[in-house]
Amino acid sequence: MTPVLSARQERIVEILRTTPSITTVDLAQRLDVSGETVRRDLQAMADDGIVQKFHGGVSLHRDVQESPFLLRLRTNVGAKRRLAQLVSKLLPDGASIVLDNSSTACFVAEALAERRGLTVATPSLEVARTLARCGDRHTVMLPGGTLRSSDMTLASASALRFATQLHPDYMVVSVAALSARGGCLDFDPFEVEFKQAVCMHARTVIVVADASKFEAPGLITSLPWTDVQVLVTDCALPPDLAQACAGIRLEIAEATDVSY
Repeated sequence: MTPVLSARQERIVEILRTTPSITTVDLAQRLDVSGETVRRDLQAMADDGIVQKFHGGVSLHRDVQESPFLLRLRTNVGAKRRLAQLVSKLLPDGASIVLDNSSTACFVAEALAERRGLTVATPSLEVARTLARCGDRHTVMLPGGTLRSSDMTLASASALRFATQLHPDYMVVSVAALSARGGCLDFDPFEVEFKQAVCMHARTVIVVADASKFEAPGLITSLPWTDVQVLVTDCALPPDLAQACAGIRLEIAEATDVSY
């Protein structure tokens, strides 16, 4: 099971992403907590392979530095699980589904473990591996092509051809940002093309994004709002975004929806 970071531990990760190494004293000062509290947090994070400690200081673990996707799997876990559980309730048994290669899709796949008879297509080996733990409950389809090791995605021309042939009942994706003016935004050209190719034939497009994605940075419009039927998030939309999403079914995963 992916380790869950506390809000303070997530802040430590944010600091270490901009400051490659830092002393525990400086870290405690920046967090306004005691040195003992910081050392306790860091020990737990070191045990989970997120940070590596050295005499008097700490840095992000090399594996996390080399694979930002691993870090995304370990951050904002509570919100992603709530969203995933709500998405699972929206998907009927026996449906055909496309999941993207996002960390949120991994949590959706985890939430689908108790469902039955789903056919799930995805370019993500991580998503496929999560679904495979369910045994023969579901049928999992993967494209061919070259594996992108940074996030275990089959990102290739073959994967895009595969995407154009899919006609799923549901496409479930996450995005880098939700923009009132730009729609759903991403950075990676392959992810944009994959979503756009599947969207052409999907009956229902579900976008899943927590509040951190509201007006966050993004480069390319992957999906305009006119292509989205359902938006699943974890709090009310700000006014400009709510106006842009008028006519889209909004599903909000309250903090009380999932018990831990």
